[in-house]
Amino acid sequence: MSNPWIYRAPAIGWGFFILYACLAPVEALSAGIDFEISDKVVHFTFYLVWVVLLYFGSSRGYRKSLSYGKILFYWSSAMVIGVIVEYLQMWMAVGRSAEVLDAMANSAGAVSGIIISRVLHRILA
Repeated sequence: MSNPWIYRAPAIGWGFFILYACLAPVEALSAGIDFEISDKVVHFTFYLVWVVLLYFGSSRGYRKSLSYGKILFYWSSAMVIGVIVEYLQMWMAVGRSAEVLDAMANSAGAVSGIIISRVLHRILA
């Protein structure tokens, strides 16, 4: 395909989903299903998937390798956005609370996403 943005569309969509899921009022997200899962696992998974999608979209289906600078940019961007989201949760009065452990889970998910992406790239390329 000639348009590289089509490869990045899933990552962009997932980024907006993360913003909605993390900043929407708690009442808007209750689906009537009651099960217990740690929100740290959810944060970790959100950012892991996001970084994998970013990596996949930028490498255009693992056809080319990404530079370490671009990988560092994706990780640091995920970190900054994760911290901003936590700050916004503290600032907005929508039944959310900011936690340092959530930001750490975001970072761990981003690092894991990079590692998984690099491993998959070597296997699939």
